[in-house]
Amino acid sequence: MNKSNIYLLPYCIPDENIVDYNTIKDKKHIIISDLIPGDALTYRFGPDEEDEYNKHYQESLFAYTGKKGGYECLRHYEILANGCLPIFKDIINCPDICLSTLPKNLINEYMNKLLPYKKDYKKVYDNYVYKVLEHLRDNCSTSAQNKYFLQIMSHLKNIKNVLLISCDSGVNYTREFFWIGMKKYIQSISGVAVEWPKIDYLYDSYIGDKNNLHGYGFNYVGKLKEDYNFTESEITERINHYFWDLIVYGKVGPDELFEGSIPNLPLWDKVSQIYNKENIVFLYGGDETIDLTYENKYSNHILEHKEFGKCFVRELKI
Repeated sequence: MNKSNIYLLPYCIPDENIVDYNTIKDKKHIIISDLIPGDALTYRFGPDEEDEYNKHYQESLFAYTGKKGGYECLRHYEILANGCLPIFKDIINCPDICLSTLPKNLINEYMNKLLPYKKDYKKVYDNYVYKVLEHLRDNCSTSAQNKYFLQIMSHLKNIKNVLLISCDSGVNYTREFFWIGMKKYIQSISGVAVEWPKIDYLYDSYIGDKNNLHGYGFNYVGKLKEDYNFTESEITERINHYFWDLIVYGKVGPDELFEGSIPNLPLWDKVSQIYNKENIVFLYGGDETIDLTYENKYSNHILEHKEFGKCFVRELKI
């Protein structure tokens, strides 16, 4: 089975969400957070309480997390970014290819050394937090993910103008955090990064209802500053004139409804006529692990689509 053109794209978290541990290390007074994965009764923070949610982890020494449908879960990164150490009991069984950017060895090491926790462990605990936060900034931040992505796309020498075709409108963490990193980078080099249709909740101008956003929008709403906002005709005009250095389809896969597959991808008839596969990327951010070890609807889908562009996958099994 030819697996070329298929790459991992684990979750990440915005750089600005990663705390300076020196500002919070003396505020910790909760041994283990009472937010329990899978127990909805413990999910007490509402849509306007993101700061309180993050503060709770900042005041906790440890917090439970673990595998859900797959190993990849935003909670791992939220806990770590708030200077809290996750208790991840099945981390030892996680394959190397899953959670590939997470400090899995460190997590396993401190769980063995610090649990059950005693007060005189605090200095050792603090040292582990400094280590995992440094690792997070270097490997699991949106800027780090963007650097990794651009290395894979290095055959395109100067990526300055990027179009994200959003596809289905529902929240998708892979797409959202990828775009936060990419757009901030493109803005920093005075390029043009535009998504169509616009993902309005990613911008600091958003004043909409967060109740219907996945996870109430915690850690991704309002992260971008407004700049360009093109109409569909302006988007297609630029496609026709080969303005975009890179076109990214943000939500691809067999579970992504009508717009998730060729030839029904939005604007595919125009994009496929003008651009070759070296300039096209597909993001697979669905909950399923794409298992390439046997024939199934997910492996069939990605093996078909990799012939038309590079495929970046949230979680992969090979």
